[in-house]
Amino acid sequence: MKRLLAIFALLSTGLSVVVAGSLFLERALTQSQPDQPNNSFSPERLEKIKRFSSLFQARSLTNASPQEVQQAAINYTLANSSEFTVRSGAIKTVFTRPITFAEFPSIGLGEVNFIGEEPPMMLVVVKGDFDTTDFVPSFSNESQPTLKERIKAKYIAYVFDLRAGRPTLTTTALTGGYFRKVLNDSSLPDEPKLIKPEPGMPEAVPALSNPPAKKLPYGSIISDK
Repeated sequence: MKRLLAIFALLSTGLSVVVAGSLFLERALTQSQPDQPNNSFSPERLEKIKRFSSLFQARSLTNASPQEVQQAAINYTLANSSEFTVRSGAIKTVFTRPITFAEFPSIGLGEVNFIGEEPPMMLVVVKGDFDTTDFVPSFSNESQPTLKERIKAKYIAYVFDLRAGRPTLTTTALTGGYFRKVLNDSSLPDEPKLIKPEPGMPEAVPALSNPPAKKLPYGSIISDK
């Protein structure tokens, strides 16, 4: 029940946070079982693999410049076009800086209990006009085609693990209100509080006004709003 309420709270604010791991697309696309023949993939899946590989390949960014990390974030977004569909216009990075786990709570990213050596990380915020319906797990099911109002976002924030060369955390926001602290912009409007459900669908649970930070193992799904 707590997990279900947490999912509804995420949907009601238009916010989703996913930590890298087996959930990330490139691992699902680029890793196959040794005994699995290539012809077992559908043409659509093969096309997605080809597209992803042509746009993004994880590599160490430990010695990369901020501009190179920014470009990696742009490429990663375009490669994951099914989760972050560009609805119109161009996308661009609007913020980039190194970050540590200790800084997460101060900018609204919650707390992460990390065991071992903390990797070097870079926070990158990408701005554009996105459809992120398929990025929200609860909307990625057979009921999705019946939804009249899809999930949109104007901002995507990545925390890149520079050693792995891929995001270790991803979060989205519709209006940018969630990123006021990150972008140091108090003029960004509040995130929507509710998503209107289809007739017959359950009402969304209102978001908590000031939920406490969560402590989770590194590699888990975390959220705070």
